[in-house]
Amino acid sequence: MKWSTAKLKHVARLEYGDSLPRDRRGDGQFQVYGSNGPYSWFSEANTESPAIIVGRKGSYGKVNWSDDPCFASDTTFFIDCTTCRHHLRWLYWLLHILELDEGTDEAAVPGLNREIAYAKNVLVPPLARQRAIADYLDRETARLDTLVAAKERLLVLLAEKRQALIDHAVLRGIEDNVASCGLGSPWLDETPVHWRVGRIKDFGSLLGGVGFPHKFQGVEGEILPFYKVGDLASSIDDRYMVSSPNTISSETASTLRAHVIPEESIVYAKIGAALLLNKRRITTAPCVIDNNMTAYIPELDDLTSGWAFYWMSVLDFGMFANPGAVPSFSEGAQGQLPIAIPPVSEQRAITDYLDRETARIDELAAKMRDTIALLKERRAALVAAAVTGQIDMECAS
Repeated sequence: MKWSTAKLKHVARLEYGDSLPRDRRGDGQFQVYGSNGPYSWFSEANTESPAIIVGRKGSYGKVNWSDDPCFASDTTFFIDCTTCRHHLRWLYWLLHILELDEGTDEAAVPGLNREIAYAKNVLVPPLARQRAIADYLDRETARLDTLVAAKERLLVLLAEKRQALIDHAVLRGIEDNVASCGLGSPWLDETPVHWRVGRIKDFGSLLGGVGFPHKFQGVEGEILPFYKVGDLASSIDDRYMVSSPNTISSETASTLRAHVIPEESIVYAKIGAALLLNKRRITTAPCVIDNNMTAYIPELDDLTSGWAFYWMSVLDFGMFANPGAVPSFSEGAQGQLPIAIPPVSEQRAITDYLDRETARIDELAAKMRDTIALLKERRAALVAAAVTGQIDMECAS
């Protein structure tokens, strides 16, 4: 059976979606699709079934499928039996390899330009082969998706196991048969009786950051890293801060009236959505932080940086932060948080134990993520090979 080559515009028409009335959202039996997929309900459909929905703005180029009639919003294109004479499920898979998500400029907002999409060349097999390709890809990608979902569930379980390990060791210790007592706090319900208990501020100091004027940003090679909230995510091991793309001199720090944060301090976000992520990091050199962050500087004679890091890791700032559109947690309020600390020798023993055990879990999680990446690569390669005729459907069925 011979394949032909055609422009996408001769294979299907990308129909514009419609604006959804705000006062009627969430009411009806038809799913509303945006660029990211379904997000609401409406009383009317503007597609036949099945339908392909392609992101036009926002997550442009993303391809979604609906078995039922649906409402394609004005941030999307849609394709159904009224705009395409080919096998729709085959076309759904074909669209995945056309790199529609590379985007173009449509008006002032980046998005998927229909004319540029129409100009793409595609291979078109006979209708019977289209059905065979669609059936094959539905079957084989479902197998791969099941494997990916199982691996991702295991990742969640590993993350839960990791946190439970930290919670138990930090709140109760690692020795068996140690007398404990409840101290009236949900964080300190079974604290060993020989641990010292107090507030965060009793065992260290809290320093806020400063504003970072744009004219000082992007400078490399100065003595002090200047960390912004986004740098918390750049940590290789989710523990230590790494080098920053922004550095400043001691003179600039003085000009900004910035506190120089010493090494072995714990830094984290104190405002906005980043606060809710509960990322804690240990500094490895003197540095400066921006005004969306706090540094906790433990008094190292009583409180090691490793123990402070793990203690901070069991505290959910979202439970304590000021609510609102922009959550925040001031240094004054942070200082009132409870903390329990064992003798320094026990702190180090627990820290060493957690370093070792979390490293094992992290290694398993890294291997799991590598496997997931390989499965997703295999899936993408399978789709590309099938829709370009590189797989013999008779042998594959």
